[in-house]
Amino acid sequence: MTPSMDHLFDRGFISFEDDGRLLVSLVAHSASLHRMEVEVEGERNVGPCSSRQGRFLKFHRDAVFLRSAVGM
Repeated sequence: MTPSMDHLFDRGFISFEDDGRLLVSLVAHSASLHRMEVEVEGERNVGPCSSRQGRFLKFHRDAVFLRSAVGM
């Protein structure tokens, strides 16, 4: 990952599905994402992950990824 993507991932503003699709938090500031050169328009996919990575990504989505309180 780029340093910007790593920063956003660590802070829960982005995550990934097991199939590699990029998830962007609804609470992420779109102008900031644009300044960090994170393209969120359209579908982004980094490719499938291993089962070990899948377990980590599930934890990340459940415990770190920032979800909007609306509609939860």
